[in-house]
Order: sequence, then structure tokens, then C-alpha cells
Amino acid sequence: MQTFRDLLQETFVERCRKNPKYSLRAYARSLGVEASPLSSILRGKRPLTVKMCERLGLALGLSLDKIQKFQNKHSGRPSDGSDHHEFQQITLDTYAIISDWYHYAILELIKTKGFKANIARIAKTLGISPTETQIAIDRLMRVGFLEIDKRGRWRDTTAAGLATNISDNLTSGASKKLQKQILEMSIRALEELPIDIRNHTSITMAAHPEDLPQAIDKIKKFRRELCHFLEKNKNPTQVYNLAISLYPVTREEN
Repeated sequence: MQTFRDLLQETFVERCRKNPKYSLRAYARSLGVEASPLSSILRGKRPLTVKMCERLGLALGLSLDKIQKFQNKHSGRPSDGSDHHEFQQITLDTYAIISDWYHYAILELIKTKGFKANIARIAKTLGISPTETQIAIDRLMRVGFLEIDKRGRWRDTTAAGLATNISDNLTSGASKKLQKQILEMSIRALEELPIDIRNHTSITMAAHPEDLPQAIDKIKKFRRELCHFLEKNKNPTQVYNLAISLYPVTREEN
């Protein structure tokens, strides 16, 4: 079940995705509030009052009926269904993690040489806003994918397959969203990056659909072997995405 805070976070992230220069200050101005309290609300550090929910909801263009539903169910006060709400929150967090590329990138960035746990630096390195970065870190910690000890050291705690072991409906939709983002980023890299730090190639071939399961297994094996090869270097300095597409360009006749 989506909370009003979830809606605020998703709206901000979506605006940042459409306009990389979009800032928390711009979001706060559009909602008619100060940036600092809005930041605390987005991070869950400040409770949402009924009055604030109405104010922000109207600024987002929500109907009074929809605002009322959020106020009744998610005013920030504890209820008998708090455990269920916590489960729903984790599910939404995990969906966001497996559908937005930068969550994985943050976990991989931890492994790079010279990594510093600085929100502004991580945001600049990944080309996202500091608020997006903080929200992503909070999500990763809530679902147990990231740990930060008392000395401020970060640790990736994910296990193989953990992030996709939720439900078929969630992972299917999230996977489509993630792959769309990766393909869009690949297009930008093709247009903007020098060829010595990227590789875009393709091959067209005749094939029979009955061989596709074996071909997909070979692609999976190749991905894992390449990942193992690249991560053997103990001093990584960059985070890369690998996208492989195998699809028909011809259609069978009925």
C-alpha cells in the first residue's frame, strides 16, 4: 500500500529522471515549502501531519478525496496494522531497488578504489541528485542490502538472487523498468562517450526459436564469466553496466 511519503519520493525521483538538473529546492518551491523540512519528510526523519499532507497533496494536484484517503490511512500515527504496513513498505522499497539502476550502482561503487561515503560525491559520480541518493541509501539499509557500521564503513550485504526473490508480478514490472533505464543510458553513452571507454556492437544472424533457451543460457554464462573477470581486479575505479539484447527482427507468418 502506497503511503503519502512514497508518493512524494516517487514524484521527486520521476521529475529528476525527466530533468537531471531538477533539484530538491525546485521541488520544494513547487510544493510551497522549505527545502530542509521537505528533505526530512522524504527521508522519513520528520512525521507527516494531516495538515501538511493536505497542503502538499493540493500542491501535487491531488483530489480532496485522494488526499483524505492518505490522511486516513497514512497520517504517521501508529495503528494495529503497523506490522502489515512495514511489510508493504519493504515490498515497495525492494521494488524501487530492483527497478532503478542507481541502487545497484551505489552498492558497486562501494567496491571502487578511493570510495568515500559522501552523499554529494556519490550523487555527482552517478549523475543523480543528493536527495535521490539519500533516498536510495535509506531504502538499501531498510531492506538489509546495505550496512553502515558505527565507524561509518559501508558494506554490501546482498546475496545472489536476493533482490529478485519477491514475487513474479513485482519482479516482472521492475525488470522491465530497469532494462528500459539501462537501454536509455546505453543510448546516451553511445552519443556522448568516447569509444575507448565503451563498446557498442551487434550482429544479425539466422536462427531457429527452438535454440533460444540454450542461447539464453550461454548469454547468462557469459555475463557471469565477464563479471568474475572484471571483479578480479582488486582496485576498481568505475562502475559499468553490461546490456545484451537478443531478439527477432523478423516475424513468422500466421
